[in-house]
Amino acid sequence: MTHCMERKNQRTIAEKSIRALFMLLIAVFGIYLAVQFFIIFHRGYKTETAIAYTMADSVSLQGVVSFDTVRVDGSGDLGYLVSDGERVTNGTVLAECYTDDSQGLLRERLDRLGRTIDLLSKSQNSSGSDLSLLTSQTRQALYNLLDKLDTAQYSGITDAEDAFLLAQNRLQVNTGQTEGFTQTIQALQTEYDGIKAQLDTLQTITATTNGYFSSVSASPTITTDAAQLDAATPAELNDMLQNGFAAADNANCAGQIATGFSWKFYAVCDLATADRLDGVSSVKISVPGKQNTPLAATVQELTRDEDAGLAKLVLSCQTVNAEILSFGVETAQIDLKTYEGIRIDKAALHIVGGQRGVYVKYGNLQRFLKITTLYEDENYILIPDNGKLGTDNEVRLYDEIIVQGTNLQDGKLL
Repeated sequence: MTHCMERKNQRTIAEKSIRALFMLLIAVFGIYLAVQFFIIFHRGYKTETAIAYTMADSVSLQGVVSFDTVRVDGSGDLGYLVSDGERVTNGTVLAECYTDDSQGLLRERLDRLGRTIDLLSKSQNSSGSDLSLLTSQTRQALYNLLDKLDTAQYSGITDAEDAFLLAQNRLQVNTGQTEGFTQTIQALQTEYDGIKAQLDTLQTITATTNGYFSSVSASPTITTDAAQLDAATPAELNDMLQNGFAAADNANCAGQIATGFSWKFYAVCDLATADRLDGVSSVKISVPGKQNTPLAATVQELTRDEDAGLAKLVLSCQTVNAEILSFGVETAQIDLKTYEGIRIDKAALHIVGGQRGVYVKYGNLQRFLKITTLYEDENYILIPDNGKLGTDNEVRLYDEIIVQGTNLQDGKLL
């Protein structure tokens, strides 16, 4: 009996020991996980990759854009036959006037038929072509189409689709999968001629001069007088910009044609900005959100008015597109000079022994590397892209720059 009691007590003690050991292991594992999570999510440093970048010494100015234009008269339900920003010549049919809704649908059908006939006609010219070349062209056209779809480049999808169909059709003709498209072309041509005969009876609007066309909805909403803008003093131009310009008269208007090959941007700036522009003959101009790509422009005028504390700036640009043709009063970014190099966040800058530099992560080590500044603004520093250890500029492309950290020291473990 006593033996049984002892054995039972020993078993109970053993079970308690195992249970306690198990709980201890769980606690140790929990502490380990907590430490790892803390290390991962509460690192004492933060890094950014050094990337190639272009920075500009720029100013932002509000101004007005002016073109030499000719008004295009017309009203009603218009179907435009040319795109906004398209170069047209005297006599080009710009639009047709619809008398019922079905005519617009017929025009769309006619355009599709014309594109299909052209595609099939080109597809016929494939006999004797190298099979491996046609196969490669078909594959490449398919990849290009898929890339357009994947990157949402919707404006280029139609052309990419036509290129793929053309390559596929030529391959089918060459391999004997089809004898050709002659009968199909003839049937489509008959339909095309019938629709065209109906639309040819419509009243049309034609260009009366050469230039760049923009429909009324894509034209400026204001009216400007180039001669008045040219003659204005800095103070007078400032008053114009402050008071606003007259609204465009769109009554019985189908659009406009910009007759020149250039346009002007008129702006007013303070004298300090004028000092920065003094001696500058060429710049780049962009309008964020509308024309994001900077365009080359020349400084045509920089007139100072010391009494008013203002200067008049006139830029001339020879690039014309649909976006630009819609410009009126705009806030433009003017790049006085551009720099190319490696961009570094200014938060990473340290001065050690009088030398500007940054700390870089190399494995588990932190290293202090010297830098040479090309250009900097309030947020970033641009350095040359020829970094080499042992020189005055040691940071290289794709280095992991430590932008946030404490107790940083060259050679110290992270």
